[in-house]
Amino acid sequence: MDSRLRAVGTGLGVGVAGLVGGNAIALLAVIGLVSVGVSITPVLNIILSLLLLTGLGFMGTAVLYLRYRDIPLRSLGFSLPSVKEFGLVIGALVASMVYLMVLGAILQSTGTESANNQVADLAMQNPEVVLYLLPGAYLLIGPGEELLFRGVVQNRIREAFSAVPAVLIASVIFAAVHVTSLVGSDASAILVSLVGLMGPSLLLGALYEYTRNLVVPILVHGTYDAIIFLALYAVATGTVEQSGNVAALIVAVLP
Repeated sequence: MDSRLRAVGTGLGVGVAGLVGGNAIALLAVIGLVSVGVSITPVLNIILSLLLLTGLGFMGTAVLYLRYRDIPLRSLGFSLPSVKEFGLVIGALVASMVYLMVLGAILQSTGTESANNQVADLAMQNPEVVLYLLPGAYLLIGPGEELLFRGVVQNRIREAFSAVPAVLIASVIFAAVHVTSLVGSDASAILVSLVGLMGPSLLLGALYEYTRNLVVPILVHGTYDAIIFLALYAVATGTVEQSGNVAALIVAVLP
């Protein structure tokens, strides 16, 4: 029991450390730039968030933890996906979108509200930031979050648990850490968004557990976010009309 509690505590601690460390670095960077007269535009804000939170915060925390435990980075599994694995990537993306549409339809029919996501709100108000978010999804967001939450957190919990509970617990930690990006909503709306996050998160965890190839969930995560960003751009620019909680849920569930 102690080893299991220690594994969960370590996983949660590493996840929180990545978030807190990345936000602290980003805040210091903003303070430094403002002190020398640099204006923090929406585009610069997104760039700083991508580079410092996801890059230094998540990736840096993961690398430091692996070095502390003397675990080789390559042992996490990095290889060109096979044809079968590419098929799993496509299947996971389709399943994620179906999950969101079904959940969104339920919310719309019941009049239930979901929470707002800071990055999504910024993209809706400043569509040009999507031009930076799209490559960032593949270069920083997908790799950074999967390295930390699947490569480190899930693997650490997997040391003390079997596959199913390890994937479930790591997915809960992953979703819970994203609470900080949800704003302007009550507890029930935040809970709805977390439920929306859990579906894709469980898929990512299951994919990694099954393939032991971190590139697979990275591809799914990056593509999933890129699709969401494109949808945000289409709504923000008026190309597609936003309607009901289906669109609102998509805005809220950026993993």
